[in-house]
Amino acid sequence: MAETIPIIQTKLYRPQLQADFIPRPQLLEQLEGWRQRPLTLVSAPAGYGKSTLVSSWLESLDDPAAWLSLDEHDNDLELFLTYFLACVQTSFPDAVDETVALIGAAELPPLRVVINSLANELDRLPQRLVLVLDDYHVISKSTIDELLSELVKHPPSPLHLVIATRTDPQIDLNRLRALGKVTEIRTQQLRFSVMETIELLEQLIRVEVDKEAASLLDEKTEGWVTGIRLAALSMAHRDNAQ
Repeated sequence: MAETIPIIQTKLYRPQLQADFIPRPQLLEQLEGWRQRPLTLVSAPAGYGKSTLVSSWLESLDDPAAWLSLDEHDNDLELFLTYFLACVQTSFPDAVDETVALIGAAELPPLRVVINSLANELDRLPQRLVLVLDDYHVISKSTIDELLSELVKHPPSPLHLVIATRTDPQIDLNRLRALGKVTEIRTQQLRFSVMETIELLEQLIRVEVDKEAASLLDEKTEGWVTGIRLAALSMAHRDNAQ
């Protein structure tokens, strides 16, 4: 199956940062606990900069990193595994060959066999790998949730999994929290501060922004970066129309 399903290679590309990207060192500092934990979860509604934050974080790391942008078509265990394994092989081309062969068989083996094979091969990676699953909220297949649950329940030492999503995945987060094995970034942390709002507005509209006006906008949008961008576009359009 893995050899016959054509994959979209661009889904394995990390998104590039926009020219008006605002560095967020305080969030990068919160993410620094990742080395001791198997999972980082970035969970918030659309438009809060989840993918941008994770992409900027990867730029600061020395370890190999891999990226998979998921969509609704990935709600198939074999296809998900095909992409997951291809994602690993972008950093380690000779890795996970045994699992690739398993899912390339005429019939997919039982999930437990696949999980065991994948976990063992990931544990043999020559160095740490940060693997990002972006837009995981599109996944509703319980077997995929089970696959990831098992990977973080008995995590391969070299693997650090990052899940960026609008809704929490169906894995035992309470257990991971109790064991100190998950780093979480949520809506409250992703909201722009007044100073970040000012910095973004000044980049977008190229004029100095009054702090009081920025505070009102930040309060109105609740720090929602997409809302701030839309407000900036409206300001620029109004100014151009005058």
